[in-house]
Amino acid sequence: MSIFDWFKKKQEEEEQEQVELESARKVLRETSFKGNERVDKLLEDIWADRERHPSDMAAVEPFLKTLRQNLKNLETKRKAAELLEAKKGWGQDVEGSEIQIPLVNANCNVFLTADKMAAFVCVFPPIAGGEEIRYELIKEALNKKNIKFGVDEEKLIDIADEKKYGVLFAAARGKPCIHGEDGFVVDHYPREVDEGLKEDERGNVDHKSLRRFHSVQEGDLICEITHPTEGEDGMDVTGRELKARPGKSPHVPQGKNTELSEDGTKLTAVMDGDVTFQNNTFCVDKILTISESVDNSVGNLDYNGNIVIKGDVKSGFKVNATGDIIVQGSVGSAKLCAGGNIEIIEGMNGNGQGTLEARGDVKITFMESVNVICYQDIYAATIVNSDILCGGSIYATKGKGVVVGGSIKVKTAVEAKRIGNQSGGENNIRLGYELSDEDDLETMHKDLEASRDTLDKIYKNIMYLKSQEAIPEHRKELLEKLEVQSVLYIQKIETLEEKIEEAENAKPDFSQCKVRSKIIYPMTKISLDRAKYTVRETSPMCSIYYRDEELQMGTY
Repeated sequence: MSIFDWFKKKQEEEEQEQVELESARKVLRETSFKGNERVDKLLEDIWADRERHPSDMAAVEPFLKTLRQNLKNLETKRKAAELLEAKKGWGQDVEGSEIQIPLVNANCNVFLTADKMAAFVCVFPPIAGGEEIRYELIKEALNKKNIKFGVDEEKLIDIADEKKYGVLFAAARGKPCIHGEDGFVVDHYPREVDEGLKEDERGNVDHKSLRRFHSVQEGDLICEITHPTEGEDGMDVTGRELKARPGKSPHVPQGKNTELSEDGTKLTAVMDGDVTFQNNTFCVDKILTISESVDNSVGNLDYNGNIVIKGDVKSGFKVNATGDIIVQGSVGSAKLCAGGNIEIIEGMNGNGQGTLEARGDVKITFMESVNVICYQDIYAATIVNSDILCGGSIYATKGKGVVVGGSIKVKTAVEAKRIGNQSGGENNIRLGYELSDEDDLETMHKDLEASRDTLDKIYKNIMYLKSQEAIPEHRKELLEKLEVQSVLYIQKIETLEEKIEEAENAKPDFSQCKVRSKIIYPMTKISLDRAKYTVRETSPMCSIYYRDEELQMGTY
């Protein structure tokens, strides 16, 4: 019969001893730690240190239940040993055998967290005169668990000297790795372009709301770049190195006419001009400012950069710019061509001869009898009798918001307050129009034809050289180059053929195509691919969209 079994039997016989044991169990009973500063002995050290190491409570949770049970069992055995020592008459069991009280030395239990970033120890007290805890015993227990980094030597000495039994301590802590921080860019100029016309609470268009240039001078700071940090490696308590992840480098938005400092932290302008954000980079373009109207005193303009015209553009004149064109006055039957945006504050009456061509957006208060080619979006308060090719969408939702007469071919959508008028004049709108498809296909076909001609010439030269009975040394090198070129041109031709076939057979996505207006008058004719729809009655708050290969009318 073991001492534990013997003592359990005695518990049933001696009520008073049972009360004493129950009191001992209450000392170790689990308590709640949330919002309660009264904790049991087991966790008193961790609780006292909770502000510096708030994650310890969660870290010990996986083994806490088992540890508590072991301590309870140990306390039961220890109490039994004390009772046996005090009551000498209990020295024999029911069979008359002398009860042997086993001697148990103090021992150190080590618990390692799952991530091996902390090791906790709890020292069990000796029983029946066993050996007390010593520093060397704690170190030996840690060594068996291969714990060799971050050991709190002072705490181990204190545990051993003070004989702190039944308390959980953090004996070792690893060093967490510190991952590097990503680099970032702080802009000093906006990246987003103003959406277009602004409208006040009364529905009037604010002419001053059109985009203005962001002027810079040589040396001005455009943005600042903060480099990523490398991070700092760590180590767990077993001595395993934890590699830190370096931060990611930011995209440096360096474009034309900008300069990056030697340390790579500052992007500045190298010239006076206008700063814009294009193709994910900051660029500085030259600005030509015309303080008067474009007329006979100024003549036609052709400029590599941006143009600001503070007056009007008179009929019959041409303005070309590789960047943006801003006209602060009005435009007559003139021709404006921009590699960027065109913005006209006081509108344009083209009399059927005026032309606007923009690779970017067109932003204008009103246009009448104008021919427009716009590769992106058009923002206008009024559009009258104009022929428009638009590679994006048309928005006439500010001011009067009128679209009437003329012919419109647009890729995506037309949105307005009113389309047509009560007189029943015809309005033609074609959706799904790809402004650049025909040009792209034509370019690829020309490139394919030229590549085939070049390959044919290369083949002829190769055949000629190979027909020679003895090829001179200086010709052998030429033959090798021609053979390499033939392979490259074959690959180029195959790629072009694939692209042309893909472009010709591509099925366009018409899911976003629509005409939407608060009111549409007859006769407004809308087409998309093979589908056609004619508005024959005045239709308020309506939207015409493409579904099941047909154009259908729904609510706004």
